[in-house]
Amino acid sequence: MPAILEQVKSAAYTGAGVNLLVSDAILGREIPSPKFVGEHAGVARTKATEALTEFRGRTEPRAVKFVGNLPDPIADVITTGRTAAWDFIGIDAPKPAKKAAAKKTTTKKSAEAKA
Repeated sequence: MPAILEQVKSAAYTGAGVNLLVSDAILGREIPSPKFVGEHAGVARTKATEALTEFRGRTEPRAVKFVGNLPDPIADVITTGRTAAWDFIGIDAPKPAKKAAAKKTTTKKSAEAKA
């Protein structure tokens, strides 16, 4: 049961944090909170930033792939809007993953053909 309570607590912090991040972005400054909830607001913002960063990291490659199939004018508008929305909230773009170099393995047939 404690694990379920932790998940619910984390979800509540994340949900409240997303609302705080969006409200902060709209106002252009951090919303002041009463002293008794100040610590909770900080935790909520942190959890929301982590969750949104992870979410953007998972969705960005799919969005890029999708937009790559569209005509250039439409793709540019969608990319600009998507980037502006994430920048407005303050979530950085994920760093591109480095592709691992493919190992060349020699099969028995190719080894025999070379000999």
